[in-house]
Amino acid sequence: MLDGPDGAGKSTQARILSEHLEQRGKKVLLLREPGGTRAGEAIRKILLEQREGGDHLSALAETFLFQAARAQLIEEVVKPALAAGTWVICDRFSLSTLVYQGLAGGVDTGVIEKLTSIATAGVKPDRYLVVWVPTNVGVERRADRAADRMESKGDVFLRAVADSFRKAAKREPKKYRLIDGQGSLDDVRERIWSEVEPLFAGHTGSQRQAALGTRGQASSGTRRGTGSK
Repeated sequence: MLDGPDGAGKSTQARILSEHLEQRGKKVLLLREPGGTRAGEAIRKILLEQREGGDHLSALAETFLFQAARAQLIEEVVKPALAAGTWVICDRFSLSTLVYQGLAGGVDTGVIEKLTSIATAGVKPDRYLVVWVPTNVGVERRADRAADRMESKGDVFLRAVADSFRKAAKREPKKYRLIDGQGSLDDVRERIWSEVEPLFAGHTGSQRQAALGTRGQASSGTRRGTGSK
């Protein structure tokens, strides 16, 4: 999973990582949250598209919508991909909901974590990479494109988001790997690859059929994948 505040470069790096893995002979599926299914893309429009006059969705309503899209993605796409030995990379995942709707949005984090556990149905990342840049850097990088609904919640909210991603990654370093998103694309790519490459060590063939970002339980044991708002 690749996650982080808006403007950190995670989407670009997810694509770069996907291409690199394919060059190494891996079958890769690149996904995004919310999205990746017909239902998920419809939910994405509700959550992220700007509407005249606003839609006034509460943070709790956003939480349920994100989790609904996530549950559909896991069941319809991720589990079958892992069972087929595909490496799954996802642009955003559960930490985004915890940060945007919980730590920055005010929804009880315990509620979000419980809903996430239900929605993900036991699928967990082997590597959860948090690409991070300061708020001002993210704003500068997004200056040439229209802001989505989340990005339009104001500077205070965006600072809270960036701070929360960084604090969450530092608080649980075994769960989240904090990646400095500043510098050139190659600089960041190398930092990400240094976290991913060890997953290859000592594993071949079916032992690492889908080894990077999400881990699911198959009937005969654990299947692994790569992966992720």
